[in-house]
Amino acid sequence: MILESLREALGRMADTPALWIAGLYPGTLIAVYLLIQDGGNPLFGARIGFLGLCALPFFLGGSYGAIRSEDRGLHAYLGAGGRYFFRILLAGVIIVSAALLAGFLVMVPAAFTGGSLQDIAPPVLLGVGALFAFFTFFTDTAVVFEDRKVLDSIRRSVGFVAGNPLRAVAFYLAGIAAGALVFFASVILWLSTSAGELQPLLDANQTSLQNMTPTQLVNFVGPGGIAAAAGIGFVAFVIWATFLLSFKACFFRRAASAPAETTPVGEFDEKGRWYRY
Repeated sequence: MILESLREALGRMADTPALWIAGLYPGTLIAVYLLIQDGGNPLFGARIGFLGLCALPFFLGGSYGAIRSEDRGLHAYLGAGGRYFFRILLAGVIIVSAALLAGFLVMVPAAFTGGSLQDIAPPVLLGVGALFAFFTFFTDTAVVFEDRKVLDSIRRSVGFVAGNPLRAVAFYLAGIAAGALVFFASVILWLSTSAGELQPLLDANQTSLQNMTPTQLVNFVGPGGIAAAAGIGFVAFVIWATFLLSFKACFFRRAASAPAETTPVGEFDEKGRWYRY
């Protein structure tokens, strides 16, 4: 199923140009954020990132809607984006809020036992966030492909992953592998194009690198290195985001219509033969 979904996703990327809009949008945000950071205005960059996340459900709905309707036109893309925007957005807000609440409840006992919240907060929030993401990752596809309401789409995603654990893990691993491939290719390309700007950084000793602040690191890289990182990061994120959304949509549609994974029930006899109940 993974290989079939991969082939279909690549085909969708080739024959449905509107799908690339969903990759162009976050890719542009990443590039703008890097350039703003270089300009010394991180607060404004954080605001840009927050507003960008709020608008992201529109592009998710548009991409999934285009795949569901088999309509390659821009009109269908925009219509689907507007139709599913609020349901995807509200589902995301509920999931993030529930994850933060769960993380807080996990950290409360540590505060009473004398633990440092500053030390345990990052791993707890990361672990809780990863767990929530694992089970609710297909909420947006449930909204579009099965036309479900907000809470029902979250329940559907949890049930889908719980009913297809091996398929879900295989999907996650394939998506991570694709992201790692694009990331390392981008890093190699950036290092090759910014070798001159990075030479002082490469010559610095390990202690200096460990004590270096983000601002000092940006100054070391220089405007040319930041511009190269923004351009390469833009292209890389456009490719990966477009692929991931197409792959996710194709995988969910195939797996949702297939029988759920079942664990065979039975026992071995004294000769080692398996008998299924």
